[in-house]
Amino acid sequence: MNRLRNAAERGVSRAIEKTVENEAEKLAQRQLQKAFAGLYGEDGMPGVDWDKVLSGISSDVEVADQYDFTGYTVLEITGKDSKGKDMDPMKMKAFLSEDVQVMGMEVDMDQGKKKKEDGTAIMIYDFSRNASIILMESEGEKQRMAYGIDLVKISEGIEVDEEDMPEEDFTFTKTGNTKTINGYACEEFVMDSEDAKASYWITQQPIKGNNTFWGNENPFLTSKMKSKNQSYFSDLPKGNLMEMYYESKVDKSIVDMKVIEINDNQKQVFKMSDYPSVFAGMQAAND
Repeated sequence: MNRLRNAAERGVSRAIEKTVENEAEKLAQRQLQKAFAGLYGEDGMPGVDWDKVLSGISSDVEVADQYDFTGYTVLEITGKDSKGKDMDPMKMKAFLSEDVQVMGMEVDMDQGKKKKEDGTAIMIYDFSRNASIILMESEGEKQRMAYGIDLVKISEGIEVDEEDMPEEDFTFTKTGNTKTINGYACEEFVMDSEDAKASYWITQQPIKGNNTFWGNENPFLTSKMKSKNQSYFSDLPKGNLMEMYYESKVDKSIVDMKVIEINDNQKQVFKMSDYPSVFAGMQAAND
């Protein structure tokens, strides 16, 4: 009887652990959706399959003791919606790192809101551990949510489909125009397709430190993804994006992005011990 009871207890324990894990995973997905909504707006990023991206996450994973960044850039996004109405300006901070396997950014989750309730969120991607980390702080309380990421599924979610962009309907061209932005020599590239037109100003040389989210070395752009879309990625310059003006030919909406500040010499350290794990708290509550 004792063995049967012990086996039953173990079964219940495993069931509880599985339930907690599933709920934690759902919580992570909701937080990720909220974070990206704060970053890209409620409509998300055009061409991104968020179902595939979100299916690439799993529950709590190991993280480093701390993450070090050498500086940052501040990006401002403005524009007009399909009705010609000005969009609320949005700013985000992208961190610079000497570790190509680490990428980070900071987003004010309350931008454009009258009620301030969500605070700021730091998003760190640790590709050496296949981990994504959201550091949250609101009303003086800090929390951490770390979960596994499947880069294959994520890259599938953001792949550029060449069948949807025939070569004759899509061009990416260097104009020969140059100008200096934030002290960096930049070159202009223009894109034209059936659905949109855009201009990009990109640094001739990469910015000190690895701002991989806006550069050609973004770890999300896996070798598989690049090999499947060679004609698109072979034309990408090696520098960093400083300005982008994107105009839709479909709904006439406009997105104007500009890097308004660069500081490549301000060290910032995020110690994981300062941010208690949300998952650990949920697990403790169910023990």
